[in-house]
Amino acid sequence: MIKNPQLSVRTMTDQNLTDFIRCPYKFYYAHIEKKKYPLGWRQAIQHIINKVVSSYFQLPQSYRTPAYVLMLIDQYWGRLELRMFDSQLQYYMAAAAITDGLMRNLSSESEIAQPLFLYENFRMNLKELNADLSLTFDVAEWQQDSFIVKKFLVDADEQMLELYCHLTVVFSEKVFGIRPARIEVVTLMDGERHVFNPNKDSLEAGLNYLQMMKTLLEDTKQFSNLYNMNECPACPFQRVCDRDEKNERKHKYLS
Repeated sequence: MIKNPQLSVRTMTDQNLTDFIRCPYKFYYAHIEKKKYPLGWRQAIQHIINKVVSSYFQLPQSYRTPAYVLMLIDQYWGRLELRMFDSQLQYYMAAAAITDGLMRNLSSESEIAQPLFLYENFRMNLKELNADLSLTFDVAEWQQDSFIVKKFLVDADEQMLELYCHLTVVFSEKVFGIRPARIEVVTLMDGERHVFNPNKDSLEAGLNYLQMMKTLLEDTKQFSNLYNMNECPACPFQRVCDRDEKNERKHKYLS
């Protein structure tokens, strides 16, 4: 049961914001009450993607081939447990989609000599929010007087894509003093590449967005209006969750 209707959030990370977008109750139980929970299939596959991408870009360019991508996938995929999935069909469909997506997208990135950032985490204090922000840059490469940021995800909806875009712009401008030339997010389950081109208004938009998110994070009275019931079946906090079952306005809140 949620004990305090009003929270004071001092640290906002890409992970806790993502969990909040999926469901505010999951954010609360995982990041405020610090309840332990088993790793789900989505998180487990995301760890594998991160390992494969990181290992790939650390290779000499001559080794960056589709065959080597497949070898890296085989190396890390064996750590998955079938019980994490709802069915064998879901397991094999995920394996096929992730393998195809990584081989296709990483092969096209073989010309990057040395990434500017490779899974580097940055933390900053944002005075406008009176809070610390934390973000991991998956892959970044120089382009003339700016850089391109790339992220490889299992999947993402529009709200998550918007979140990552705003976080990236705010970090880039506040920490490095440079607006990213382009932000690319590859969602491997559906094979899509989402491209964002920040402009001079993107920083202000990003700050406004993060302020809105902080307000939502801190007001637990609104959680019953915001949660996403589609996340419930696989949620590890089903037994302790006190969401309002009678609320008929269950919807995504940033639509």
